[in-house]
Amino acid sequence: MEFIAFTYVGNFMEREVIDEVVFTVFDEANRFFHESDIPLRFLYIGKLKLEPGYLINLTTPEGKIRVYPLEALVDVLHARLLREIEKNPELKMNKIFALTTFPLVSRNPYFDFYERFLGIHETRLGLRIMVLSMKPFEPEGLGELLKRTPDEDTKRLVRERLTLFKDRVLKGVLHEIGHGFGLEHCRNDCVMNSPSSMEDWDSRFPGYCDSCFINLKRAVEWSELSLGHGEGGKKF
Repeated sequence: MEFIAFTYVGNFMEREVIDEVVFTVFDEANRFFHESDIPLRFLYIGKLKLEPGYLINLTTPEGKIRVYPLEALVDVLHARLLREIEKNPELKMNKIFALTTFPLVSRNPYFDFYERFLGIHETRLGLRIMVLSMKPFEPEGLGELLKRTPDEDTKRLVRERLTLFKDRVLKGVLHEIGHGFGLEHCRNDCVMNSPSSMEDWDSRFPGYCDSCFINLKRAVEWSELSLGHGEGGKKF
């Protein structure tokens, strides 16, 4: 069994809401791997706490937003993964997956501006760092609903939007995991089919097409075998 360390960082709404979304998503992902007989599981390593200084303020056409610079976040995640591997050398683990509630940006070295990203992958010394922003998946109006007096109608609307939120993020996690094991974008009804809009994403099947599934399972099994031969967690 191969493990992927997972964590989350940041907040833009009530802590309980974030906890519900994050843990439901990773529970569902683990259930999917189990039911699909894929030897892969997420392992929670605690919330990642970053000092306020890691956040930067950017001016956009929509106003000022707070974002995480990818370079700093990747540095922290790489160090955290190394620490987890040292603590649990018996686990087959050389990857970390982080969800963040803030947008992600990276400075363009040629034109001196920040580019925004939904998610990123980076490999450092054989360790894979994956980051996905939850912010683009947030259903419209959810934040305002959470501020209302919780009457029955408001509770129903919040539940509906939270379900939509979790479905969107789960597909995003499965998409990034696919990339993490070498899958490319496809054109089928599949989480590896990059959407043209959020409505398109909502209609997407919450899983892999037959071709992507076979490729993912083979890649995970090969990765697990490689880790078992000393190319993964115990080496670092």
